[in-house]
Amino acid sequence: MEKTTVNLDGRSYPVYFGNNMSGQLPAHLKEKFPDRRFAFVTNATLAHLYKTTIAQWESELAITKIIIPDGEKYKTLSTWESVLDVMLGVRMDRSVVVLAFGGGVVGDIAGFAAACYLRGVNCVQIPTTLLAMVDSSVGGKTGVNHPSGKNLIGAFHQPSMVWIDTAFLGTLPSREFIAGYAEIFKCAFIGGMDMFSFVSSTHTGMMTKKEDILAESIKRSVSIKAAVVEKDEREESGERAKLNFGHTFAHAVEKFYHFSGVLHGEAVLWGIACACDLGIRIKSVAEEDLEIYYTLLKRLPRVQLPSTPDTKKLYEGMLMDKKVSMGEINFVLPAKPGSSVIKNDIAREDVMATLEEVFKPKELGIDD
Repeated sequence: MEKTTVNLDGRSYPVYFGNNMSGQLPAHLKEKFPDRRFAFVTNATLAHLYKTTIAQWESELAITKIIIPDGEKYKTLSTWESVLDVMLGVRMDRSVVVLAFGGGVVGDIAGFAAACYLRGVNCVQIPTTLLAMVDSSVGGKTGVNHPSGKNLIGAFHQPSMVWIDTAFLGTLPSREFIAGYAEIFKCAFIGGMDMFSFVSSTHTGMMTKKEDILAESIKRSVSIKAAVVEKDEREESGERAKLNFGHTFAHAVEKFYHFSGVLHGEAVLWGIACACDLGIRIKSVAEEDLEIYYTLLKRLPRVQLPSTPDTKKLYEGMLMDKKVSMGEINFVLPAKPGSSVIKNDIAREDVMATLEEVFKPKELGIDD
């Protein structure tokens, strides 16, 4: 087992990495939280897949199970409220620890419940998807979606511990794996030239799920995110906004399909394509770097979308994104390899040209 730390002064917390660590979790929790009750939040799919593991944890810990529906469309206020209803119903006090066992939806909802229950209780993230391991379990962003847009309701609430056990990836569908890879791929554009080169050179190994490359990708991605969060925990200096590379476009894609039929990571892959096209279009990428960017972008997986999106509606969706400031959309765009810049003065015509180029039917694999 390996460990790194997200350093936030009095709110610092450990991130553990390893494989087949589920048997060690109860002892770690009892050591960190002696004589505590645990609100164990997971979804229906995982409750079935890991019923033996969960039963073992129940035998060693004072757990109250809270099972929510599986899927992004259930990342809502009503689902969040249902978690709080159970916690209140069994009269949990402020010593309770919320355990989030699942992917990004479970982690965000459970974390938001922990942020609000009795004005804030401890939370432990136990991610089971690649996307949650490399991104959403670290950093303290919690919340739910609203019909108006993605993650518009929520709070910053750092976990007390993150437990990354790659054994859970053994039950992860291939589609979910590619969705998680999107967040690793994103790090190539914000994590420095070393990460840019690493993603380029390990693409084949990642796609074939080589264990050593997968483990190294997770550790690198978490370290990159932790370093950014340590500098700008609440997106006040602009540094943390760089973690949203591709996400302004991606959130609009998710909203267009009503948070159904497209996974978050799949939308991020399309968002990365858009961010790179726009960056090249407005010349945030220098001409001498174009070849190295094109080489990397050839490795970007393109998943099929349910239909050809309406580019005007995508643009309108971006105007509702939480990253809009004073009516201007903040775009995170590629600069030198491994770095990015934030631009908010981009003409609508350039953005629309990018959307129309990236979402051509031939690019989507759809015959219109």
